[in-house]
Amino acid sequence: MAYEVEIKAHAYPELKEVLDRFCSAEGHAVDKDDIYFAFPTDTAPKFRIRTCGDELLITAKRNHRENGLECNEELEFSHSAKDKDVMIKMAHMLGYVEFLRKQKKGYEWHYKDVHIELLNVKTLGWFLEMEIMSDTDDKEKNLDKILLLYSILNSVGLCSCDVESKSYQQMLKEQKEK
Repeated sequence: MAYEVEIKAHAYPELKEVLDRFCSAEGHAVDKDDIYFAFPTDTAPKFRIRTCGDELLITAKRNHRENGLECNEELEFSHSAKDKDVMIKMAHMLGYVEFLRKQKKGYEWHYKDVHIELLNVKTLGWFLEMEIMSDTDDKEKNLDKILLLYSILNSVGLCSCDVESKSYQQMLKEQKEK
């Protein structure tokens, strides 16, 4: 089973130049359009269909979040984006409804084993996301990975006070309720 160890922090667009230097490479543009699905009575989504270029990523996650640190068990497969409408119709046919939409645009880098993204999340602003894969969700066994993420955070000029403990879903839901 694959797990993601992840943190996200409030950021700003000018951080791209810092990340380009830190990673010794220019960030690649990313554009992600996510649709989350749930059953009508659910309080959280069951899965996501993400459009990223000409690819769909269909993902189900089990999240564990503690003080801004996430460890997610993830199941994911890819498919051609040309079948997006069929995938959405299938979800509806199976009884799912659209729970939430999220759009993210920005840049990505790879540094050591860390996937780094600087993203503008529509209506929420800029965030730095960093994740590293692990074969366990045990916090103690992932301590070196956690320390690496926080070390990078500090190296690019952010600090632990910038780390966001809420999920994007929670922030978007709260924003919608205002």
